[in-house]
Amino acid sequence: MYHVRNNRRLTRQLTAHVCARPAIIVDLCDAAAFIDMYGGRTQLWVTAETAVKCADRNPRLIDQATKTLENALRREGMLD
Repeated sequence: MYHVRNNRRLTRQLTAHVCARPAIIVDLCDAAAFIDMYGGRTQLWVTAETAVKCADRNPRLIDQATKTLENALRREGMLD
């Protein structure tokens, strides 16, 4: 699992439906943990993981990381 050094809030809260209780993703640490637990090694999830890593290093990329994670969740059917 990727260890986030500079935990930043995402531009919007994401609620993923993966089990009886929804997973609420509000920052980079939540995103990294969610990707580690539920994301596979497909191109979709690798892209989301890379976006989180880049946003950890560069705060200007937080919006792009949010959009990339949201896209991965939507394609996997985990987001309404």
